[in-house]
Amino acid sequence: MPDMTALLGDVRDYLNITWQDEKTDKKITGYINRGMKRLQDIAGASLDFEKEDLPRTLLLDYCRYANSQALEVFESNFRSELLELNFSSQFYSVCTLTVISLAGTEAGQTVITVSPAMTNGNSYKYKTAETVAFPESDDPTADYTAWDGASEIAATTGNEILIVEVDGTGAVKNAGKATVTAKVQAVE
Repeated sequence: MPDMTALLGDVRDYLNITWQDEKTDKKITGYINRGMKRLQDIAGASLDFEKEDLPRTLLLDYCRYANSQALEVFESNFRSELLELNFSSQFYSVCTLTVISLAGTEAGQTVITVSPAMTNGNSYKYKTAETVAFPESDDPTADYTAWDGASEIAATTGNEILIVEVDGTGAVKNAGKATVTAKVQAVE
């Protein structure tokens, strides 16, 4: 989540709003929130609005059009930039893996199947917990566990398991999640 106080100040500067009043700040905050939501919907991915880049530029212009009551022409006037935003976000986003979890051969173990197959030179890592967040492209994976793609994994039934395909630097390239089904301990 971006620093809304800083972003509000930046948008106020961009719009040449030099006066301070609560009503104006509330209106601009609404523009910012709606603009971030709309741009992320168009991109099909989460975006960083704090660094100087296309998402931030488009957000500032979205707020300018909203403030001028001209939002109906924003998307047509920025069509090429919005297409670029969508394309670049899709190109660098994580591809989805299909992950299936079945009961393993030992109690507390799960057998994982992943498709499509891993790209040459890459490897798998995993994380399991009650819930696990889906990573962004190139996210670091230092807190993940290496997996050979075949061995059973110790996991708790009902938890989530996230399998990531990483490149040689450990950056996420593909990812998928499943709800764990592990073999249950036999009752004696």
